[in-house]
Amino acid sequence: MEFPTPKAEITGAPSEGSGDAMQRPRPYEHASRDPRALRILAKTIYREMRQGGLAEEDVMSVAGELLSLVAGDMKDRRENDKPSSIPPSSASARKPR
Repeated sequence: MEFPTPKAEITGAPSEGSGDAMQRPRPYEHASRDPRALRILAKTIYREMRQGGLAEEDVMSVAGELLSLVAGDMKDRRENDKPSSIPPSSASARKPR
């Protein structure tokens, strides 16, 4: 199975490890706002995996891994957005729910 070459390799744009996320190409940026485009992308990925020889069970495993990666990113983002500690004065003023 062959996957397309990332656009960053073609254009010489900064890679993921370069720390310059603002200039990294985002080929799917507009698709995230269009449910039809996301459906087409999913069908294309599915077709490529099946034509590449992956069984249905393998595709399901890949889908599960993708969900795990997204869930991990969301968890990390939530944990980084939380305040590190509650000041003692506000902790004593809290009412139990």
